[in-house]
Amino acid sequence: MNKSRKSVGKIGLVVCGVFLACVTYGQPGLSPEVRVPGPSVEVGLPSVTIHVASDFYEPLAPQGEWVEVASYGRCWRPAHVEAGWRPYCNGAWQHTDAGWYWVSDEPWAWATYHYGRWDFNAEYGWYWMPQTQWAPAWVSWHEGGGYIGWAPLQPSARVSAGGSVEVNVALIPPGGFIFVEQRHFLEPVRPTTVVVDNVLIRNKTTSISGARVVNNAVINQGPAPAMIEKASGQKIQAVPVRELRHKSEAPVIARQKLPASTGERLVQPAVRSETKLPPGKTVVPAAPPQTGKEPDKTVRRPAAEKPVVTEKKGPDTAEKDHEKKPGE
Repeated sequence: MNKSRKSVGKIGLVVCGVFLACVTYGQPGLSPEVRVPGPSVEVGLPSVTIHVASDFYEPLAPQGEWVEVASYGRCWRPAHVEAGWRPYCNGAWQHTDAGWYWVSDEPWAWATYHYGRWDFNAEYGWYWMPQTQWAPAWVSWHEGGGYIGWAPLQPSARVSAGGSVEVNVALIPPGGFIFVEQRHFLEPVRPTTVVVDNVLIRNKTTSISGARVVNNAVINQGPAPAMIEKASGQKIQAVPVRELRHKSEAPVIARQKLPASTGERLVQPAVRSETKLPPGKTVVPAAPPQTGKEPDKTVRRPAAEKPVVTEKKGPDTAEKDHEKKPGE
């Protein structure tokens, strides 16, 4: 008997504890130390949507020409550029949280310096093969002898299983590498401020780490910021790469034709038509608006017709145009 009473007492204590937990914290079974995290919302900056290579066709058409290149397919080349123009030669390097980002005012910069690969041949000059993976820049880096050089990656460059970009420097076309002194690396790059593929300088340099894929994002490593700071005497402050990308792509986003997504149905205004109805078809007039008043049932007779009066003419036609009086 005593054992039964003790069991009942224990059950009562457990029930009371659960009840108090529900009343106190609103969720049964949670202690005061347990916190329920709320939903997290990540606000991202708008960016150009690239799914396939054909997404570049329309945006780049006004600034250049799409051509068919053997073994590469449809490629693009810029129009109205100066003689001797080459990619990655009009702009500046900006250090970011994703490595070195190429900034350029050229209208095609958002695409051709952050997607795809460049190559050169005698027929088309420099041309760009579209690809869909974004990066701060797609270049091969060299360093040494007080110089830093870079060249656009050719289409044969591939990403290895470990994430590094494999580059065969021997395949980089002549004139692909351009060099600047280390102390001038942070300054604006122009065709007049670079050394184009100088053999003596190139022989003093060696390849250094370039693009690398980390968690599906491309990091463009390049020269060490500490070395650039020492050579230039300037302090380098890394900026978020998302901000630079948004600034570069904002003009393109503004030109994109966005479909209406309000969900409203468009109603066209009625158009008057003079088309006759087919035989047997009638138009049923719309019901008059309800005003709350009794309809007017007064019968109205049509007004009496007025006598027809003809114009009186000369005596020769008096008999023909005899004026009839009412009642005759």
